[in-house]
Amino acid sequence: MKHRLLLFDTILDGHHPDYLTHVIGYFSGRMDVDVIVVSGEKFKEDFDSRRMADQLVWGSNVTFVGIPMDQIARLHATNIYRRSFMEWDLMLTYAVTHQATHALLMYFDYFPLAAWLGKRSPIPVSGISFRTDFFEDAPGFYPKLKKWLLARALQSGQIHSLFCLVQSLVPTIRQIAGPARVEPLCDPIKSYVIADEVREALRIKQGIPVGKKVYLNFGFLDDRKGMEVFLDGCKQLPPSEHENMCLVLAGPIAPAYLPRIQAAIAALPSLQVITLFGYLPAQEVQICFELANVVLMLYQGHTGMSSVLVRGAMAEKAMLGTELGMIGDMIRSRGLGKVVDATDALAVGNALRVIQTEGLEVDEVACQQVAAENSLKTFGDTIARCIES
Repeated sequence: MKHRLLLFDTILDGHHPDYLTHVIGYFSGRMDVDVIVVSGEKFKEDFDSRRMADQLVWGSNVTFVGIPMDQIARLHATNIYRRSFMEWDLMLTYAVTHQATHALLMYFDYFPLAAWLGKRSPIPVSGISFRTDFFEDAPGFYPKLKKWLLARALQSGQIHSLFCLVQSLVPTIRQIAGPARVEPLCDPIKSYVIADEVREALRIKQGIPVGKKVYLNFGFLDDRKGMEVFLDGCKQLPPSEHENMCLVLAGPIAPAYLPRIQAAIAALPSLQVITLFGYLPAQEVQICFELANVVLMLYQGHTGMSSVLVRGAMAEKAMLGTELGMIGDMIRSRGLGKVVDATDALAVGNALRVIQTEGLEVDEVACQQVAAENSLKTFGDTIARCIES
């Protein structure tokens, strides 16, 4: 029987459209599977605007079903528990209407309660789990509640496969999963062949220097990304050393956070800071990593994986990151750079002093291995094996 895979996601910001695009690209053109993409109407508009620049594919076997944006706004305005049931019911409605044989929830973290207590699904349902930090012995009631709800959902018989981006937690989650499959899922990044003249043109256009050590902070820029700790760390160095440094901030920025980071930058006028706020085409993102010397991952309290680490490895760049969680483990165990207490400006400053004077080495072979482990093919193969079995 021909598979009919329904992809469901109502979140249209951050990295969510990228993951949805990855799955579409993997299955696009395969005649053994039809793909029904159910997401906000804006997703298809954004996809089409990026299609040429990012070399995206949308085969004849892919059908888009847009959810009105005002409906998504109402869903997102409800509390998390009610939203869980509302989105679960909406997904089931689309699955039945379009005769899907398997549904993939692109962001499962909102769904455990509804998967456990909601309507029974007539088809297998799988999901991608992003936030499993509640397994890291976090104190308090809510981490325990989240772990308990996930166990109930996986043991309910409603979930076929759970794909976990925090790969180190897969053995732990399997212990509570009942009949559900729990599989590690890589954090995939698409790689492009960039001509030297294209790379140089962007460097000149954005004013990225050649003679300074360039530190890149990429992603959705808010107070979780450790930019202020980096700037405070720079203050531990003499202003004369700032002449040999450049900070590049690249990516969308939270509007409420913009004045705060602008004030922090203004307080350190001796440091060159290049701000590339907003969406960047995928190839320009890759060029930013290729032009950097050090990739920053000074995340505040984040214990999961990050696509920034994979991008840094693909570019074979050294990384300065948090000592916590999977990022800390990966940087330490694979020789990808240096870890610090990302909440401590003094520790960050000490690390910067060493990097500026002695440099920061990276294991290029390990970088290549990390890149291969997180390829689009590896990502898609993992999902395909589960939903087609």
